[in-house]
Amino acid sequence: MESHARSARLDAASSPRPVLRDVPNAKAIHSAFMLRSRFSWATLAFPVCAILSCAMLSPTLSHASKKKELPAVRWTAGAPGCAFERGDDGRYRWTMTGKDLTVTLLVDSQELTKSRRRFYHLLGVYVAVTYTGPDKFEFPADLRIDFVRHHDVLEGFEDPTELSNKLQNDLDTLVFQTERQIKKNPNITEEKTAHLREYEKDAAEFIEFLSTQSLDPNTVMLTPGNPEAHGWVFFATGNKWIGPWKEREDFILGVWMKDKVWQFPFSLPPTEGDLILRKPPE
Repeated sequence: MESHARSARLDAASSPRPVLRDVPNAKAIHSAFMLRSRFSWATLAFPVCAILSCAMLSPTLSHASKKKELPAVRWTAGAPGCAFERGDDGRYRWTMTGKDLTVTLLVDSQELTKSRRRFYHLLGVYVAVTYTGPDKFEFPADLRIDFVRHHDVLEGFEDPTELSNKLQNDLDTLVFQTERQIKKNPNITEEKTAHLREYEKDAAEFIEFLSTQSLDPNTVMLTPGNPEAHGWVFFATGNKWIGPWKEREDFILGVWMKDKVWQFPFSLPPTEGDLILRKPPE
């Protein structure tokens, strides 16, 4: 069996490498999810197409999810409180700062390609929230992404526990199917066993990543003594309205709070001239 999964793992600098193998005929999940990890900044790159100033807007609602409308502030290049960085590791970072809250979005420039090789074709981004106020801030772990070029479908992020359970169930099914195939045809024992072992290793690594690198999908209370919430976030792409990736994709990540939503528009892949030359590992 060709071992394309291992080379396609998510290369988070400060976290275990999750596997990017796809599960054949897997059905996408549509629930909330974030990954928790020790936030290791890699600088980002990539201009954003939005030209609006950081102003009050109305968030987009779509087929996939309905929620009461909240006033929204959108990241915009050059606007007060909006910063953008690019790095030689192939990642981009958008930061938006308010009175006592800072939210940063990190995206890999090759995320579209990586998502095709990942379990269930999940789209992954990294989000960090920092509270700098003197009291406390209730941060609802509610992130949604708008697939702009796919009917503005709005998807909630995947729940890590549900995702891990699904992957474990798929692994159990594969073990059962492999045993049946070997029993019927012993000549394929070596090939099928090698395939199964590789899949088990990849699945175990990804499940470990989900359990250790995800941000708690429940409400987090941020205080001066506990000011940060951060981690990887994965979104399902199996919605019938989404379909295959286009050559260029536009997204809007919404960070939903109790009284507002902060929006981060971004596009993939980068335009010519904004490509990042990745620094080789030392």
